[in-house]
Amino acid sequence: MHEQSRLQIIADFALVKAQEDPSLCALLAALASLFDMPIALVSVIGEYEQFFKGRYGLAVDSTRKEDAFCQHVVQRQQPLVVEDASTDATFADNPLVTGEPGIRFYAGVPLVLQQITVGAVCLIDREPRTITAAQLAVLNNVSAHVSRYLELLRAHVHLQQEHSLMDNSPAVLMKWRQQRGMQLSYVSANIESLFGLPLQALRQKTAIFEDFIDNPGLNEFNFLFSNHHAGVSHGETHFQLKTPRQKNYWVKLITKAFFSDDGKLDAVHAMLIDHTANKYIEQKLTDTNQQMRLLLEASGLGTWDWHLPSDTNKVNQRWCEMIGVDYELFDSGSQFWRQLVHPADIGRIEQELAQHMAGDMAVFNTSYRMRHALGHWVWLETYGKIVERDSLGNPVRLAGTHRNITYKKEAELLETKQRQLLSFINKAQAVYLQGHDLSAACREILPELTDIADSQFAFIGQMQRSEGRQRLYIHAITEIAWNAQSDQLVALYQQRQLYFDNFDNLFGLVITSQQLVLSNDPAQHPAARGTPKGHPKIFRFMGLPIKLKGELVGMIGLANKFADYSSEDASFLQPLTDALAGLYYAVELEEARHKAEAQLKNLAMTDPLTGIPNRRAFIEHCAMLKNSPFGYVLAILDIDHFKQVNDRYGHAAGDEVIKQVSHILQQQLRADDYCARLGGEEFAILIEKTEIDTANLLLENLRLMVAENICQYEQQQIKVTVSIGARYVPAEEQEDLNKQMSEADQALYLAKDNGRNCLMWF
Repeated sequence: MHEQSRLQIIADFALVKAQEDPSLCALLAALASLFDMPIALVSVIGEYEQFFKGRYGLAVDSTRKEDAFCQHVVQRQQPLVVEDASTDATFADNPLVTGEPGIRFYAGVPLVLQQITVGAVCLIDREPRTITAAQLAVLNNVSAHVSRYLELLRAHVHLQQEHSLMDNSPAVLMKWRQQRGMQLSYVSANIESLFGLPLQALRQKTAIFEDFIDNPGLNEFNFLFSNHHAGVSHGETHFQLKTPRQKNYWVKLITKAFFSDDGKLDAVHAMLIDHTANKYIEQKLTDTNQQMRLLLEASGLGTWDWHLPSDTNKVNQRWCEMIGVDYELFDSGSQFWRQLVHPADIGRIEQELAQHMAGDMAVFNTSYRMRHALGHWVWLETYGKIVERDSLGNPVRLAGTHRNITYKKEAELLETKQRQLLSFINKAQAVYLQGHDLSAACREILPELTDIADSQFAFIGQMQRSEGRQRLYIHAITEIAWNAQSDQLVALYQQRQLYFDNFDNLFGLVITSQQLVLSNDPAQHPAARGTPKGHPKIFRFMGLPIKLKGELVGMIGLANKFADYSSEDASFLQPLTDALAGLYYAVELEEARHKAEAQLKNLAMTDPLTGIPNRRAFIEHCAMLKNSPFGYVLAILDIDHFKQVNDRYGHAAGDEVIKQVSHILQQQLRADDYCARLGGEEFAILIEKTEIDTANLLLENLRLMVAENICQYEQQQIKVTVSIGARYVPAEEQEDLNKQMSEADQALYLAKDNGRNCLMWF
């Protein structure tokens, strides 16, 4: 074990002397009580001394390193048990044995962080004693929980730092949840710095966000949420905020709704963006466009004049410049114009033109794409109307203007894609939250990713350590035309076991370089190795690294965009890579936290001897029945003359009797009944949704079953009986559990006074 690496881990986890953890101290108090030990410690062996991250029963917070028993655990990297230190050659002269705290018994197991032993979790007694293998295993489990707790604590600090970065972004994140109406459940801290709204008042619900919206904006806001209630998943609106700064802001609210399984609105996530400058520009553009239309109609700039009977169209030079056509070579026939219109737009344009000529539309106003002479597409807005009719009222001439709106359309398309990007980022998170299946979430959004990236193929991968090395695990990949030789790969993907571990290729360059890889001519790229046989040809590729805190954690691969990939494409998709990195990290933390919480809760709520719930679990279960419309029966069962069993056969035999009674309880009670060991030889039983007669029969059968069974222990036959006290609790008396248990206990004493081995009711 490299000592410098060990000390570095201690520093990284901030396991310094002055930072004793109250939660660990509480855990150690419970551990000491469980093992009936006076002292329990979480020890960290530093460079010069031993200090305690958690302690119970010990006044000092550190010792010399050379005196520490736990130093031996670190050196050996395995558990150490000293049954009597005063007679042990290694420890007999140790100052901690000859002086305070007077150690006689010591049991310690390694405390491991990142696969390196940094200290120990130990139990200490001032009297010699022994420890069983099962108890040592429990101590090992507690050490594992402590290690995971320290890792989660460190990760939580890092997550707080990441949240701080989010709070400094230019967009406010907001979440509403359906709780007796839509309640604001989260707002990022930057709402105060960006808009001057009171953060704490909004979080504590002493201020309402809607109170800061002006009246017209409030109508827009309510209309947006009413649409979500009606089932609309995405929304956007603009309104003004009235802030305590005496300054009004125009804001854009982009929303995504989430629904429960029955289709009802459950939550709304949103981004609030300062739109003041854009709103000012939009208003100016609107005013300018209106003026320009009038000017164009008067001046003839960008005009067209179509004579229908002769099918000739007169245009000016500006119109030709928009599509890169030489004015002298312009073809005036309508067929020339039609062949330049995008095939996806021509049908709609002709329909709108026909509606105008039929009188169904007052003006002909539309936008569409036309092919520029250089090969790219430009967006045009065409405005026109019938200016001449024949004697029968049929249109003869149409005149109007053209305007190049390419930049505006591209901005709209970009904004639409940004909303789509936000949507499927939220969708990935929602799918994971619903099923806790990260691969399913990635597969759910993969088609939308390929669509928004204008690509044919894509995959999403995560770096994982597998079979002793770093490999790229494939969460999702486009179902391309797999060939017969790749059946095994198909099977692995379907079984969620598909890994890429050969990085000597184009996509592998993303991993080895940890950088963006763009290639619009893969055949000429030095890292390209071609594609597997049967795989469609890759003629463009973009690989996006997914990084977390500067470390590569995965990648996104995209192939065969219809146009060249660019660095702008990578920048556009950066929020997705950031979200996936966060999701990878959050999933890992969530899984670890749930596992640790479940293990700790199970340890705290389970009787270690019988494996059934303990007193604490029973009380919590009963508390959940408050306000139930049904009555229930509460019974307390006590093993008769149990002290005599211990005195005659020994405590181990007594434990076997307790376990047998527990086993009979679990066998005889119904599936929805609940039993627990209150302590010693006493058990509690809760029988729900039953009448007294049924409960009486069930408890009598239980009493008889105990009396008829014989406990076999070391060739000895032990028979016991039980006394039971029961109390029927109607629905209106379920508030005071202590009173109910006291009354059931009184009935138990009546059963004992009645000669035991009987059931008595309060």
